[in-house]
Amino acid sequence: MKTLTILLFLFSCLFVTSDDWKENRAVSSFSGLSVGNGIDVYLTQGNAEKLTIEANGVDEKDVISEVRNGTLKLSVERRGMNFNFGRNRYVKAYVTFRQLSKLAAAGGAKVIGQGKLSFRDLNVSAAGGADVKLNLTASDLNASAAGGADLVLEGTARTLNADGTGGADLDARKLTAETGNANSSGGSDVYIYATRELNLKASGGSDIYYYGPARVSAQSKSGGSDITRKN
Repeated sequence: MKTLTILLFLFSCLFVTSDDWKENRAVSSFSGLSVGNGIDVYLTQGNAEKLTIEANGVDEKDVISEVRNGTLKLSVERRGMNFNFGRNRYVKAYVTFRQLSKLAAAGGAKVIGQGKLSFRDLNVSAAGGADVKLNLTASDLNASAAGGADLVLEGTARTLNADGTGGADLDARKLTAETGNANSSGGSDVYIYATRELNLKASGGSDIYYYGPARVSAQSKSGGSDITRKN
């Protein structure tokens, strides 16, 4: 009886965790990407837009992908249940784009760039515990992290506007910008590197760490915040 119980338990575990699937989905042209609900996105640049979804423990109909007003939106319909991602429940999206002007991750989502990505002007944001990591080149780059999110940037940009708030971390120390503007508030940490000019503002118990030979044109700190030059 004990052996039978163990076998039934193992069989049930196998049944529950084996509902994995993979699907190529057609997408129209898009210049923006918005992702949430704990989805992991692997971002590649190419000659045509493509989308492949890989998941386990989530029904195909509950993984929503749609292009609306030029933005590819990825989300998971949770249908009111107690829904947590883990080893046996996940959604991965493999996204190929030609050019993006906006990238937004929220709700515990993760976006990882594959190789070095090239943008003209880009607005990138991470919020609500999301993680974003990109190696890129851009002209004007606006980056924001909020609500405990982590945003890590490497590469080059002409201008970087970096904003961290709500306990977020924005690490752009490996991104070389000519001009950098950093604003950190609400217990956030912002790391920035520039070669020509920097403008820095920290408030509400936040920190800014700046690197590079740039001249600091303006800086202000308040509410127990710190601005520190690093080698």
